[in-house]
Amino acid sequence: MLTCKELKHKSMFIANKDTFSEVVDVMLYRYNSVDLKLWGILSRDSDVKKITEEVLLVPANHLKLILNNYFQHDLNRIESITVENVHKEATSVYFLDQVFKSIVNLSWVKVTLNKNAGYNRLIQVDEMKTIKFNVKTLRGTYRLFDRFNQHELGYVNRILHRAGLLKNPTTFKVFKLAELLNQLDMYLSENNTSENFNLINMLIQDLERYESDNPEILIVTDRDLDI
Repeated sequence: MLTCKELKHKSMFIANKDTFSEVVDVMLYRYNSVDLKLWGILSRDSDVKKITEEVLLVPANHLKLILNNYFQHDLNRIESITVENVHKEATSVYFLDQVFKSIVNLSWVKVTLNKNAGYNRLIQVDEMKTIKFNVKTLRGTYRLFDRFNQHELGYVNRILHRAGLLKNPTTFKVFKLAELLNQLDMYLSENNTSENFNLINMLIQDLERYESDNPEILIVTDRDLDI
């Protein structure tokens, strides 16, 4: 669950950009006119996969196209929205636009419809009213070679093998993030050298901001893999 301010800071590697997340879950509100309009458009669209009556799976580029085609007025107003009046002016279109700007490798958006009549997006943060918008990372990819130099990469790969997270000749694997972080913590507690700590801590710091979402994470160690 993110506020406007938090969304801009949930990023990895690139300032104000999230290069990890590829599939996210967002929530629309049944009793909000803008959300209901968007939900209606999505639910009638043949390019959208219907999972249940209240869950849709939308290709990210297609959702962006829908926003441009049906909500251009809302998009045009976005630049004029300030932190002070976000609780009055911001809609789901505003937050989805922020999602697209900040998550550079986004492939799919799972859209969930909240039918709770008592749901309220308005919250107080640091004595300032703002809007919370639910964005949950469901899956992402962590390419070790984008984070570590060649010397560090070889060392990190050896750590992952010694920790039992990877086995030769495997150069990629999918984990639940909580499982990965727990095993790294356990390995570090038993092998707490300065080099182990520095490299594992870099990896953990990159990923722990997604810990509450506990997404699936694809670890890739080989630059030549087309993943």
